[in-house]
Amino acid sequence: MHLLIAGKSAFARVVDGKEVPISVAGHTVQFTRPLLSYALARGARVSYMYPLAASESDCLIFDPDDSVPDGVAEVPFTDHVANKSPVRLGWISVEASLRRAVAAHGPIDWVVLASTFPLATVLARLKPLYGYRLALFVRGHDGYQWLDPEGVASALGDPAQAGHLADIYRESMLAADFVAVASEWLGGVVAAHGARWDMVVESPAATGQGRWDKRSLVDDPGVVVRYGAPDPSRKWLLTAGRMHADKHLDLAAEIFDAARPEGWQLVVAGTGAGPDPGLGRLARDGLACVLEVPPRIIHGLFQAGDAYLQTSLPTPSFVDARPSSVTSAAFHGLPVVLPVGTAGGAEESVARENVAAFGFDAAGLDPADPGDRALLVRRGCAAVRLLSDAERVTKAGAANAAYAAGSSVDAVFGRMAAAMGW
Repeated sequence: MHLLIAGKSAFARVVDGKEVPISVAGHTVQFTRPLLSYALARGARVSYMYPLAASESDCLIFDPDDSVPDGVAEVPFTDHVANKSPVRLGWISVEASLRRAVAAHGPIDWVVLASTFPLATVLARLKPLYGYRLALFVRGHDGYQWLDPEGVASALGDPAQAGHLADIYRESMLAADFVAVASEWLGGVVAAHGARWDMVVESPAATGQGRWDKRSLVDDPGVVVRYGAPDPSRKWLLTAGRMHADKHLDLAAEIFDAARPEGWQLVVAGTGAGPDPGLGRLARDGLACVLEVPPRIIHGLFQAGDAYLQTSLPTPSFVDARPSSVTSAAFHGLPVVLPVGTAGGAEESVARENVAAFGFDAAGLDPADPGDRALLVRRGCAAVRLLSDAERVTKAGAANAAYAAGSSVDAVFGRMAAAMGW
């Protein structure tokens, strides 16, 4: 079987003398990377199609020790502007990459696309020509924004075309042979927009070789300390992901600052813009730090941590459909402090016992509203302070580990493979 796995850049490497960094996201770090290895282990012939250039909004990390698994045929594509051309050439380059994959491994049986807009529209139309089956894995924006004409118009500023663009994208999802969504919540949104989906396939929990503790993680040469200083003698309250306004890391800093749990440090793992003033102040006081942890050892962060704080609340332009860092934290037996009663799929990643023990009510609250934000900080602070209750921590962590055992790489991709008939 020949699988062509497509998506954003999930590995760091040098191509033709140019560094190609990792585009940090759940669907790259915790979906595409392990899927390549899983497919190879099952004896598949694997091609990997990715862009050589990132978008302006991508959060990037370059890890010189990273590598694509042996045996994978890399078929990257470009999006050049050609002289006198009225459009970019990415769509032609994508088809050229398909031809390179066929040349390397023979006819393609499945094209697997992680994060589906806009490539699904091209790949669906090329199905009859190349004879492959198309599997779409809808992760977030690609499910709730691009199927909605208003969302398309808001993002692209082209209301006259928005309805047609949304229709074309919906048609590509209807033409696919298999459609998976990251969460039940996202599936409901996709269905409400007239598209179809077959099953929930979350990004698996971060796993890897070796057992890590705080000291070994901090000492690894691949880990970059961007701000503050990690303190292995303290307990670590983790939060991880893109350093972007969508993730509300400033709210995490405010909650931690209000709680000031004795013996704890807020450890932020991410890449992107610099920290907000509140996080920077905590770092200067030794109460927080910001690390860049390369994806190849991101599992070590969750092994070394003691609890996790999730603050990625929904906004008009962003909803966290299934935060992979929460899945990883639960899988590794950490209690997760998180807002509940909001849109998104965070609650689907943790045990009900954890929601009862460490969830704080955020229903109807807008972090951009000063009054709502103050309430969120108070409620989040109260939940963080419950981490001092050792019995509560132990019970929630154990419940999470049992619940999230089904989010291992083998479990997630095993269910997927069975459903797709691999």
